[in-house]
Amino acid sequence: MAVEKSRELRSCLCVGLDPVLEKLPEGVERSPNGVLAFCRNIIEATKDYVVCFKPNSAFFEALGSDGFRILREVIIFCHYHRAPVILDVKRGDIGSTAKLYAQAAFDSLDADAVTLTAYVGLDGISPFRERTDRSSFILCYTSNPSRTDLQTKEDKNGQPLYMHMAGLIREWNQTGNLGAVVGATAPEELVSIRQALGPDIPILCPGVGAQGGDLEASMKAGLAGDNLHTQAGSLLINASRGVIYASNGADYAQAAANAARKLHEAMQPLMAVS
Repeated sequence: MAVEKSRELRSCLCVGLDPVLEKLPEGVERSPNGVLAFCRNIIEATKDYVVCFKPNSAFFEALGSDGFRILREVIIFCHYHRAPVILDVKRGDIGSTAKLYAQAAFDSLDADAVTLTAYVGLDGISPFRERTDRSSFILCYTSNPSRTDLQTKEDKNGQPLYMHMAGLIREWNQTGNLGAVVGATAPEELVSIRQALGPDIPILCPGVGAQGGDLEASMKAGLAGDNLHTQAGSLLINASRGVIYASNGADYAQAAANAARKLHEAMQPLMAVS
């Protein structure tokens, strides 16, 4: 579905849904139902510019017993508008635990994709990879400052861990439903990772906007080929706070639409989607 939306909209914009009660704008009830109304209004306002939405599970889990219900309703609303959902859960466990995590994300919540960590190796990825009707994005090189604590450490051949992970993602992608998470705050590394992954493995690229990532640099680094031609859906640029909190007033939905539209328009000259 993301491939179709990317081609249709000539866009690679993904909007993250990270609702915080204390940050809900003027006029929105600070309650679980207020979060649901807020997310629905953001989705409705931005859907014409967005390839997919990425709700972060933690922001809903923090709502307590209502969180799971609200998250499910948000996913249903995205699907109503033909928008795929990447559930940002960063799961990473083994055996029956991983299998149940996959069941929760794909069956109970009906997410189209998830984010995963792979520190435990292929055992933690396999239950998700086996769901060939869904996709999984594996953390490769993240956007946070302390990524250098581990991800840049080199092996005896001088290869950093993030490049080894890119190679594993390509090796593990036997069913064609794996992707990588690479931060927009590292465009030079993104170039190397794209080369290691090849042109077709999708990259989810968070960090544009509030975290300081540059849209144009990230797109040039993440799209395949010197002329920026890319398979539709092979790059997803995520923006969260800069869109959903574009205003803290009663005009928040319109402000979110304006922010999403500006990003979408900025993407147009950089894309030549096949």
